[in-house]
This record gives sequence, C-alpha cells and structure tokens, in this order.
Amino acid sequence: MSAPLPAAEYYASLPRVIAGAGAVFYDATGRVLLVQPTYRDDTWEIPGGGMEEGEYPQETARREIAEK
Repeated sequence: MSAPLPAAEYYASLPRVIAGAGAVFYDATGRVLLVQPTYRDDTWEIPGGGMEEGEYPQETARREIAEK
C-alpha cells in the first residue's frame, strides 16, 4: 500500500465540481422517506449521493438507493 498524499496534493487531485443526485419517495399518506447517513448520526436525508464520472443523475439515484 502506498503512503497517503500530502494534503495539498490530495486536495488538488479532487474533482473541481462535485455533483449529487437523490430521490424523493413518499407513501399514500404523503410521508417522505428519509435515511440516516452512515457517516453521521445527527441528521436525516433523502436517499442519494455523489455522482460518479460519466453517470447521469437517474443512474446515480438508482445506484445510491441500491447501496442504502
């Protein structure tokens, strides 16, 4: 395994634009589905996440929902 990059080099390697996609699900009574992210325990969000290079928003939403 290689050594981690220095902070400045790591941040320079990140994409310049970060996009995400999500989906809103609701039931017959109008309640909205929220999920608690695995990386935080102080908030709830709609299912979704970051887009991968070349993905369309619909593909991102489907992938992220399947991962939840």
